[in-house]
Amino acid sequence: MKQLTTYFALLVLVFSMLQLPAASAQTAETRPLELTDIMQFREIDQRQQSENLETIAFSANPDYGDREGVVVRSQDGETFSVPRGHAPKVSSDGAFVVFMQEPPLLDREQASSRDERAKLVSNAVLVNVSTGEQQNFSHAGSAAFSGDGNYLLVLHEKEFSKENGSPEGQILTLISLSSGEQTQINNISDYAVAEKGSRVVWVEHTKHEEAVQDEAADSETANSDNESAKQDPKVEAAVVMFNTANNQRNVLDRSTELKYSKLTFAPNAEFFAFLSGERETKLTETPQTLWLWQQGQASARAADVARNGMILSEHSAMRFSDDSQRLFIGHRPNPEEKQETDLKPKSAEDLYNLDRLLGDRRLQVWHGDDGMIQPQQRQNYNRMLRATAAAVFYPAAGTMVALSNEPLESISLNDHPFAALAWNSEPYQREVTWNGFHHDLYWVNLTTGERKLVAEKLRSSERGSLSPNGRYVVFVQDNELKRFDSENGRSEVVGENANVSWVNEENDVPAEPRSYGVAGWAADSSAFWVYDRFDIWQIAANGNATNLTQVGRDNDRQFRVAYTDDHNVINAAEPVLLRAYHERLKTSGFYQLDVAAGELTTLIEGEKTYSFLAHSEDKQQVLFTEQDFRQFPDLMIAGRDFAAAKQLTNVNPQQSEFVWGNAELVEWESTRGEPLQGVLIKPDNYDANKRYPVMVYFYEKFSQRLYQWNQMKVNHRPNFPYFLGQDYVVFLPDVHFRHGAPGPSATESLVPAMEKIIEMGVADPDAIGLHGHSWSGYQAAFLVAETDIFAAVVSGAPVSNMTSAYSGIRWGSGLARQFQYETGQSRIGDSMYDNLEPYLKNSPVFVADKINTPMLIQFGDKDEAVPWEQGIEYYLALRRLDKPVVMLQYEGEPHHLQRYANKIDYTLKMLEFFDYYLKGEEAPEWWVEGLEYQHYE
Repeated sequence: MKQLTTYFALLVLVFSMLQLPAASAQTAETRPLELTDIMQFREIDQRQQSENLETIAFSANPDYGDREGVVVRSQDGETFSVPRGHAPKVSSDGAFVVFMQEPPLLDREQASSRDERAKLVSNAVLVNVSTGEQQNFSHAGSAAFSGDGNYLLVLHEKEFSKENGSPEGQILTLISLSSGEQTQINNISDYAVAEKGSRVVWVEHTKHEEAVQDEAADSETANSDNESAKQDPKVEAAVVMFNTANNQRNVLDRSTELKYSKLTFAPNAEFFAFLSGERETKLTETPQTLWLWQQGQASARAADVARNGMILSEHSAMRFSDDSQRLFIGHRPNPEEKQETDLKPKSAEDLYNLDRLLGDRRLQVWHGDDGMIQPQQRQNYNRMLRATAAAVFYPAAGTMVALSNEPLESISLNDHPFAALAWNSEPYQREVTWNGFHHDLYWVNLTTGERKLVAEKLRSSERGSLSPNGRYVVFVQDNELKRFDSENGRSEVVGENANVSWVNEENDVPAEPRSYGVAGWAADSSAFWVYDRFDIWQIAANGNATNLTQVGRDNDRQFRVAYTDDHNVINAAEPVLLRAYHERLKTSGFYQLDVAAGELTTLIEGEKTYSFLAHSEDKQQVLFTEQDFRQFPDLMIAGRDFAAAKQLTNVNPQQSEFVWGNAELVEWESTRGEPLQGVLIKPDNYDANKRYPVMVYFYEKFSQRLYQWNQMKVNHRPNFPYFLGQDYVVFLPDVHFRHGAPGPSATESLVPAMEKIIEMGVADPDAIGLHGHSWSGYQAAFLVAETDIFAAVVSGAPVSNMTSAYSGIRWGSGLARQFQYETGQSRIGDSMYDNLEPYLKNSPVFVADKINTPMLIQFGDKDEAVPWEQGIEYYLALRRLDKPVVMLQYEGEPHHLQRYANKIDYTLKMLEFFDYYLKGEEAPEWWVEGLEYQHYE
């Protein structure tokens, strides 16, 4: 009897397996995702690795919950875990990793006040990569390894330090990684470690001898709190350099009047720089002094970096070049004195003093000739206060060269030894409002400060590429590839014999198309590599182009260089690693290009998305990821030929518990005959004999997601596996846009797409729902006036009235929105004053009477991208016309929801809305009855 039962059980099992589609990799034991399941899926973040790739560390971050620090030994796959670990650092020899460890989420959520949150403890956790042994250092604010990898430094939190005998600053603990011996140094405010070698610098505070004597003489006057003691001018600050190799300690500078900052080692550790400024000043900004220490010196010396009419700024992004030969600093215009304003009247007569009364006014003047409109000035106010004019200091010679006189000019503080590029957008500030972003491009000599104009009014994305010897600049202007020669100050067109486009062939916005970019340079600057849509070309010194990959265009395969060396150099003497992407099939992989032999070799390629992450110092090992809709992009390692690739991580093993799906490519034509593609995702256990409700999600082009993992988040977007588990099919169609008709373009693309999946037998023609957000929220709001093919539509943050949105403000940047319509994503192309008709024809509010589809609108009332009044206009239009509509207003929320409770609420309401209209389930109460005004504290 037992054998018979087993036999029938086997028959049932076999029969059930036969019912599963061949593509499914799941079993009948899987269950649909719940929101709490989505929250616990993790992503790899803050990845660090040793130079030989033998030690890899990262933080595995869930959408909501406690993250985990992970250390992986790539040679044997051994993994060590640090609860709540983040911000990993790897010692120079890869033998140790240190994580910061945050308090548990439960404790953070239970802390109801700032004081309670301040009491939560953060730690540093040291991991021995060989043994997995962990050592915890409590109340840690930061941690770092010495450059030689022999010591760990932990700076402890301020309150903890005060309570443990360090009243003038924080406790710094030095831990010997070989012996475990610990040395505690008190009263530290800042520290820095050299990237190489054994030197460490910190700023140490001690009570000056006179202050101690005063305290003994008069304990009452000396009894002040710690904060005021920090400001006591008799507290001495000293910049101390410590050599962990021989325990030698040098004081580089000390003062009771100065505050020290910007502790900066040169990469080779032979130079060290820092700034000092007076602790107390009557100026609006404190002038700084640059101090420089050089190997062999006992103390630091002040450097002469004076500039007429300017001060050295504490806001400068001070950094050494990689070769340690140059130090980049920044200056600002001389500051003004602080104005002390007392608006209180001194007498009855003073009550009527107009100057006093006007001192309390709050006024902004919007002038028609302003370069930036007032909201843009407001958003850039803090940046403008901190912007610096770049200069370069040569520590060996002790000389400085000014590179720019304009604090708002952008300059490439790069590692080129001879030249830099500068971008000045000031001449085009005013027309940004309607014409988008442009700049003038300059070549700047790092030795003399001489500058030459390379090109005027380039699109902001066209930054130029500087040759390794600093002589040439390559850029694209007016669709032509040009090379600027700094020796004669002239530009010439190059690569004309290629007979291809160097700019986006598929550009569909009414602005100059973006270039495909420069791949890199030959080390001697005699040639450079540049991209067209598919292939990689070499442009020789004579300007002639040679197609290096040759087969890209004929095979719809796009080739790109995976990485370049320092100074953007491609070493063509060795085989060059390339990334490949098939535009039509969406497959990808890695290839190897042997320039000398003219051979292009496939290393790995398939129905995946491959991404290059890093290579070992000897370039014989490659760290990369492989993903598709079912496969999370775990870390993988392989030899340079990608043979015997090994998976190093398994960040989301729980995925096998849940219903997932399989993605396939669908092709169709728009009503105007343009070929289009989309991704159709069917749930596990998909029944080909059944028609499904379909959730359509779109933006512009989404077909490239065919072999991409879906980010597991609860947010404003629908989560694809979540809907698949609810027995939906998910569809991601592409849209082809034409100028002046963004709304009809969506209809022309999406309606035949829906007809295609109905014809395929997949979609229930009465159960197709549409979701769009922002730009696609607009499209969704418009196309329902032209088609009834959708049973229900969710429109997040849509523009509904182009005539009012045209002169609205993007509050996040302070920019006016006009440029979006004339030259950007909204694709009208003309000014509203030159051509009003397309603004009217493409606005949902003006065709709202034709809408029959139930509409769910979502907006945050602090939306920084789309004025939320656009949602109100759409809602009021539909309400006035008695159309089925609900608008969800999330208080205090920006363009993308931030408060987690709101993300959950919106996700649930999206599903309830679609379930009602697409699956015939009970109508949610909020849709039927609404909700009275709610008052939230």
